[in-house]
Amino acid sequence: MQHTHSRLENLLGVLALALADQMTQATATAAGQGGGAPAALVQIADYPDLTIEELRRRIGLTHSAAVRLVDRLAARGLVLRSRDQADARTARLRLTAPGMTQADAVLTARSKAIATIVRRLPLSRRRALESLLDEMLMDMPSTSEHGTRLCRLCCLRDCPADRCPVELRYQELLSQGR
Repeated sequence: MQHTHSRLENLLGVLALALADQMTQATATAAGQGGGAPAALVQIADYPDLTIEELRRRIGLTHSAAVRLVDRLAARGLVLRSRDQADARTARLRLTAPGMTQADAVLTARSKAIATIVRRLPLSRRRALESLLDEMLMDMPSTSEHGTRLCRLCCLRDCPADRCPVELRYQELLSQGR
């Protein structure tokens, strides 16, 4: 069997998996629940009045899975549903005060998980890495929906829309109807 993979691909793959594993564990612990719960809390915090349909697109769940997730979060007192004024069949989602606290805890846990890896680099190399990541992420989203899923655990305060490569690509795709 001939291997044509480069060492760079292997190292980047290992880093991606290690970071994903650390983030998944840390955010699930902070949310008190794994699966889509951490991302749901962050998305509802950032976009109050999301519908279940909008939420499911942002976190990559089926409609029925999103309904069950919201049911669990509501049962824990983290999410409130209210009926949409224009369409009574549609529920709008908001976080309760404990839900906001939990969403902040998720973002803090995510940040700490990433920091354990990134802080090993001196500041100048972190800035260089940020620049490289801007370039690499610029064309990453293939559809507008994919773009929203990529940023499902992002802290919007730290990455303004006018500087986020994923958001800029998302806007481009949206304008193209993709």
